[in-house]
Amino acid sequence: MHNEDKTLWITFNGEIYNFQELRRILTDKGHSFHSFTDTEVLIHGYEEWGIENLLARINGMFAFALWDCRTEELVLVRDRLGVKPLFYAELNRNVYFSSDIKSIHLAAEKDLTLDARAIDDFIYSHCVPQNRSIFSEVKKVLPAHYVTFNANGSASREYWRLDFMPKLAMDENECLEELERKLSSAVRNRLVSDVPIGAFLSGGVDSSLVVAMTAEMSGSPVKTFSMGVKEASYNELSFARMVVEKYSTDHHEFIVEPDALGVLPELIWAYGEPFADASQIPTYFVARMTRDHVTVALTGDGGDESFCGYGNSAAYYYAGAYRRYLPACLRNGLMPSIADALVSVAGRRGAIGKIKTLTEYGMGTFKDSLGVGGIIRPGVRSGLYTHEFKNRLGAYDPIAIFEKYFDEAVGMDEVDKSLYIGIKTTLPNDFLTKVDVATMMNSLEARSPFLDYELMEFAAKLPSHIKIKHGRQKSLLKKLAARYVPRRAIYRKKWGFGIPIVSWFRKGDMMRLLNNVLLGRRASQRGYFNMDCIKNLIAEHFDGKADHAHRLWSLLCLELWHQMFIDKVITKSDRLS
Repeated sequence: MHNEDKTLWITFNGEIYNFQELRRILTDKGHSFHSFTDTEVLIHGYEEWGIENLLARINGMFAFALWDCRTEELVLVRDRLGVKPLFYAELNRNVYFSSDIKSIHLAAEKDLTLDARAIDDFIYSHCVPQNRSIFSEVKKVLPAHYVTFNANGSASREYWRLDFMPKLAMDENECLEELERKLSSAVRNRLVSDVPIGAFLSGGVDSSLVVAMTAEMSGSPVKTFSMGVKEASYNELSFARMVVEKYSTDHHEFIVEPDALGVLPELIWAYGEPFADASQIPTYFVARMTRDHVTVALTGDGGDESFCGYGNSAAYYYAGAYRRYLPACLRNGLMPSIADALVSVAGRRGAIGKIKTLTEYGMGTFKDSLGVGGIIRPGVRSGLYTHEFKNRLGAYDPIAIFEKYFDEAVGMDEVDKSLYIGIKTTLPNDFLTKVDVATMMNSLEARSPFLDYELMEFAAKLPSHIKIKHGRQKSLLKKLAARYVPRRAIYRKKWGFGIPIVSWFRKGDMMRLLNNVLLGRRASQRGYFNMDCIKNLIAEHFDGKADHAHRLWSLLCLELWHQMFIDKVITKSDRLS
């Protein structure tokens, strides 16, 4: 789209939720509109305010490119949290940019080289971080950044940062009322649409609360969509049905079976980079089912990141006290030794597992704990990599990306530091990438009220002891949910959204697939991994001696990516055998 005299051009992906308000302001300032789109609001907003002041005013999920003919400047922009992707490369005096890395790969393949550091990052956390891409020459516009290109070169600038300080001077009841007001506003803003809207309903606190608020604002039954599996320990459908029953939603369910792995080549193609969060499979299927009925779906994404929903929030909550009250000789020596001895005898279950986790997060300093959460931890990675690949990596350490954001978290307590680092890393690197690709594969638009930046700014200013109280995760959010959702669906163990790949990978056909792909000639010749180590991982998992499911899943996805994008011996339409 362009402005009236064609001196300004834009290409845009996403949604600006407050575009109607901005349109009224710009109309009062004399701007003439020829459509009722949020895209045109961006054009006139840039003309009126410039890029920095425009970005300060818009609320939404977006990636867009502006070409200003008058200044001969290109501007690439990405939303505050990184909901929408945006890749670019500067090659041979040209700038390539796209929402999909495959476009750049296809246009400039001969000029691209694999980045060994990105492979190491992937092995550590099953995704390639925002700070790099799988190709050395391709970059990502970072969340809350814009990049300018002109005759003087290129420059990246941050336009927003989530601030956790100072804390709000409000009691818990005041915080609860303000949370309800802000979340209700965020839900309402995301219900503005000229196409049918539904909602994902996992049965967890966040999606249940979004569905409940949507139902109270809607004049007709909300269409809800849930995914389940046959294994009871992974199935939250019973909790989702409590919400369905209370609000009489128009509900739809899908059961994911082991043969759902047949969609893996299509997923490898769609993600474009190596990606191995196993919940990408149920996310794809629930998105496909949802798109049969609606065009837009509300989700609960982002609630855990702002309100302490993950286990590491509780771990850091207790680790802070562990560090404060135990002498170094106990917390760094005796206690870890006792925990290791207990685990070796009884396994990492129940109270013993909690003691082990406490010692892992509480040893040394907070910064020392950043290496705890990897899928394939440093000790395993050392045995997994060949000498050749270690030499390619040199002194590189994937923990450095997490440490970068630790250095920004000045003055925060341990819980807030973990939230900030997660919002900067795991949220955009993994969770938002997973949902955006899975929904876009099905031409479905996903909107999450919890990713509203004003709501997140409010949550960041809440004292940690209100978000996680006496070790209870999401304490404040659960109190709000109790006003809308049956208590049995709220005050229970967190299950997460996943599939039982632990048991699926112990089936004979899956073992054959792992052996064929991970121990095959192509994988061996890449020179990344010690084949004996991989063979041992497969054998230990299949025999039930250890749980290597997520490690094997990561290795499988990485090798299939190579076979598709580098070797070009499989396509997205192939069936794995």
